[in-house]
Amino acid sequence: MRLLPFAVAAALSLPAHAALPGQRALEAALRDAVAGSCPSLTFAVDPDLTRAAQAFVAAAQAGRAPVTGGALGFYAALESYEPSPVSGIAKVSPPSRADRAVGDLFGRECRFNRAGVAAAALPGNEALVALVTAAHSTDLLPIPGRLQPGAIVEVDATLSPSLSSPRLFVLAPDARTQEPPVSVDGRRLRASVALLSGGEYTLELLATGPGGPEVAAIRRIFVGVAPPTSPPAEMPRTETGVAAVEHAIGRLRAAHGLPALQRDPALDRVAEGHSREMARSRTFAHVLSSDGSMGDRLRKAGYAYQSAGENIGLSVDPLAAHEAIAASPAHLKNLLDPHHRRVGLGIDRGTSPDGAEGVYLTEVLAAPIEASRDPEGEVARLLQEKRRSAGLKPLARDARLDAIAAREVRALASGGELSRDLQRSVVDEALKSQPRLRSAIAEAYVGSGAAATGSSPNAVSPAWTRVGVGAVYATSETYGAGRLWVLLVYAR
Repeated sequence: MRLLPFAVAAALSLPAHAALPGQRALEAALRDAVAGSCPSLTFAVDPDLTRAAQAFVAAAQAGRAPVTGGALGFYAALESYEPSPVSGIAKVSPPSRADRAVGDLFGRECRFNRAGVAAAALPGNEALVALVTAAHSTDLLPIPGRLQPGAIVEVDATLSPSLSSPRLFVLAPDARTQEPPVSVDGRRLRASVALLSGGEYTLELLATGPGGPEVAAIRRIFVGVAPPTSPPAEMPRTETGVAAVEHAIGRLRAAHGLPALQRDPALDRVAEGHSREMARSRTFAHVLSSDGSMGDRLRKAGYAYQSAGENIGLSVDPLAAHEAIAASPAHLKNLLDPHHRRVGLGIDRGTSPDGAEGVYLTEVLAAPIEASRDPEGEVARLLQEKRRSAGLKPLARDARLDAIAAREVRALASGGELSRDLQRSVVDEALKSQPRLRSAIAEAYVGSGAAATGSSPNAVSPAWTRVGVGAVYATSETYGAGRLWVLLVYAR
């Protein structure tokens, strides 16, 4: 999640005094400045971003908001559904020169196509000028920011051509994240969301782009309650760096009755490497050409995991980057996943895609594979439990079948692939080793533990009376590090 506000302070000491330029004059100055600095850029003055800029300067004028880029970002999140607005602010004197400051407030990378601008007079013959820009890509039909309990919101979005596989997440007032069903027709997504109780909801549209998952749109909705008129008071930053992020994650999970995550040095190295690559390439994405996807990075590190997730953030400091992550329903769901037990954190400072300086943050959360001392015994016990649940007699463990399964599962693991030919040869060998057997069948599984065999159809077949189990932990290019390979030989 990216929310990178930046501030530019411009002090122009000029003797003349005149009225503050009006809205049209500010927008004209913006168009002229963009035409001069970004001649090939086509952009539009956006009404939502304009309202955000106007709300910010009015709040600052009234003393309800500090003059910071973060405060401007707060109003942008209230008024707009753009996921990554960029803020620019300036103070000028006299107020009549406010329009001349507009050209200093957008990045010379020219990576935006929507903008909103506003200005307000301040005491001391000064004016505050605010500009919000966004790289707009997904069109979302208007959704009211204020509704009454029981309202039905119709979500209708058209994705950018570079995005696919959209998903909708809804963060409810009780902090639960839900994923309602959606109808997808090409690049268009539609869904109906019932907002039953009062409080603040957040709707987030996630899609897959060239750099992996990304937030396409995010909308805050206040149901039966008034939106805040001022940004929350900034808490003193007594901690900095990844320690602040680690403690913030701990507090968040504790507030939801979840255990703290244990810092994992191996995951730290994975997270640090990705943040370093994002900063080096000035690319904010889960997937980079230099280090691949999260799965690629964990596989390269040889990290054995049952499940894993990744959050990335970009802001003025690590804690602000994390706070932007936690404001995203999909990312919050990742942070509150009860299966995760370990976390790795990595930061690196660099230039953002918009041209501003910021901190790239990567959070890798995982449930590691914990190797069993007796994987064959665990698999056998699981099979017998399935038999009991189905009302069937237990399978007899067969020492000869165990020996065949143990030897051949190692052959499967060393080859790195599940081989049907090898499974057929196992059956032939089992029948030859014990002529009294009438028939046999073999199944092979790869997973994070004994539960990988839970889908075995033959475990609940009354046709089989005997079983041989072979299991070994191994790493392969196909299935990843430290996976449990299991070969089952059923016979009668």
